[in-house]
Amino acid sequence: MHKYRLGLEELDAAVGGVSGGSGILVEGPPMGCKQAIVYSLIKRGLEDGEGVILVPTMETGRNALAAYGDADNLRVIDCMSRPMGMAEAVSDNIKYVNGPADLTGMGVWSGRLMDELKGRPVRLCVDSISTLLMYSHLQVIFRFIHLLNGRIQAAGGISIGVVDEGMHDEKTMASLRQLYRAALELKEADSYCCVRAVGLTPRPTPWARFEEVIE
Repeated sequence: MHKYRLGLEELDAAVGGVSGGSGILVEGPPMGCKQAIVYSLIKRGLEDGEGVILVPTMETGRNALAAYGDADNLRVIDCMSRPMGMAEAVSDNIKYVNGPADLTGMGVWSGRLMDELKGRPVRLCVDSISTLLMYSHLQVIFRFIHLLNGRIQAAGGISIGVVDEGMHDEKTMASLRQLYRAALELKEADSYCCVRAVGLTPRPTPWARFEEVIE
């Protein structure tokens, strides 16, 4: 059975690979460390030959695709180009919806892309759930993510959700944590950050120092 790697050497050694059907919530400050962690999670999947479905809510599909070297096995659901009035790039790797509130469009395209990538391991990342919550109620987002996670996990993939630390009350965070089996927790120091996995091993992994910079 395929084991998914996190792209973070110390965590991968501690966890021994993530089983298909898992969900991971990444919590951290809006910029910096968290985005570097998310970048590594996506990059590792691409390098391992997995199909990756990325739903970025703060950048265009064209920019997201370029950030990962226009990888053939990356599919991007673009939430930003249409609201910004930008021309849609002609690319089989980018699918467009009408904005971060268009959950129906995101759901339809994620299902189609899963079918398109069928036959290979798949990881799906929503970056970020916090943005979606700016446009829809918690109950609506909860149902949407629950459905999305159910589809990807039933196919033996892994789902990754990203949430901005400090933006939501504890009730909201408790609801979001119910949707994911595990979490990557972050803490920042002066020039680096530390990360640990919770829920992928019987006990939380030791804090691992992470210093990768996105070029």
